[in-house]
Amino acid sequence: MPGIRYGKDMAHAGTARPEERYPVDFRVFVSWQSHAGLARVSARCVNLSLSGMKLETKDPLAVRSVVLLDSEHFGRMGTAAVRYCSRKHMSYEVGLQFSAPFSFSDPARRKILDRVLRPA
Repeated sequence: MPGIRYGKDMAHAGTARPEERYPVDFRVFVSWQSHAGLARVSARCVNLSLSGMKLETKDPLAVRSVVLLDSEHFGRMGTAAVRYCSRKHMSYEVGLQFSAPFSFSDPARRKILDRVLRPA
């Protein structure tokens, strides 16, 4: 992906989030429009909050790009901006900020969240 920046997006590094982050483990499909057409990769979601998620993936994502998120558990999760992409061993950690808050108020979504939570 051209224009990839590694490391944290320093404008938002260390920003505290007021909402709870949930430690989770589920697969997410990340799609975006590239110069070559539609691109899609699989990633593992490791934490989830109302405002975003942290992914682990084998493929780097360009900081500030906008991606579409789908999961087998939650279905279409919406769009998000890539805030950072950091290399970690043989993979990448990617921080995403949702375009609109991801609500857990729906009882069905709450039940799904309970299923994908990692034990403490």
